[in-house]
Amino acid sequence: MPLNPTTLPLTAAPQAALAAASSWASAWVDHPAGTTTEQWLARLRPWTTDEYLGVLGSVDPGNVPASTVTGPPEATRVSPASVQVKVPTDTITLILLVVDDGSGWRVADSDEG
Repeated sequence: MPLNPTTLPLTAAPQAALAAASSWASAWVDHPAGTTTEQWLARLRPWTTDEYLGVLGSVDPGNVPASTVTGPPEATRVSPASVQVKVPTDTITLILLVVDDGSGWRVADSDEG
């Protein structure tokens, strides 16, 4: 039996999911010289799933190419428990997967678009 995921109109994106994406992106670009991975992760923690936080632990914040968010988050795909969001920065566009993990909306994955 094929899976047919439920998609919703982009306008159905929960504001809390977009707010989580915006907060996460702002924390992601916040890495002044000398920022340790631990400091950077502490800023990301409130808006990141535990599983993805573990993945991000291997990232050197000095290698993050962006330094500022340049626009609002925009939903690009919406389903009942997840929203794909793009967030523009000064160098790239972040593509974030924001999920409702039962305790709130959290980023579960990120990519460059």
